[in-house]
Amino acid sequence: MKSRILLSAMTLALVALATPARAQSSGHPHSDSLGVEITPFVGIGSGASHRIGAAIRFAWTQDLGVELETDYRDGEIHAISSSVGLIYDLPRLGRIVPYVTGGVGFEQYGTVAAIPGQGLIVQPRLAFTLNAGAGVRVPVNDRWGVRADARWSNGIGWAAPERWRVYNGVTFRSGGK
Repeated sequence: MKSRILLSAMTLALVALATPARAQSSGHPHSDSLGVEITPFVGIGSGASHRIGAAIRFAWTQDLGVELETDYRDGEIHAISSSVGLIYDLPRLGRIVPYVTGGVGFEQYGTVAAIPGQGLIVQPRLAFTLNAGAGVRVPVNDRWGVRADARWSNGIGWAAPERWRVYNGVTFRSGGK
């Protein structure tokens, strides 16, 4: 319970401290990506665990953004993970904007322990994680689009898991062109 409260507090603090970048019109091919993008998503990951969550991307430069992401997973335990990372936009392919990403975060996970007289129990744990991945954003108009993202993540610490996940979401943009 304490780790869930800690993760929630850290995520809220990061969102509260972040300030959106102002849009600039430079004619750059990615100039419509400036501003803030919010992507609620659903996904699936390692062990067929279902996920729901949201990502908030703040434009830093024309091609580079900072993203905060939090999700809830129903795997070995009902768990929350949260990360911050950089997203670099690659050259457009028509309307599609491919990107690469990497970051750090925290993830809750469970380990199994044998307790005499009680059998096997799942103990919740918290791990620092590294992640890397890629995805595509497809703008539908100036205010919304769709997004697909695939990531690998590796926990650091005792029995911390290595995971993958894929998600699809709808992106809402503000402050862009």
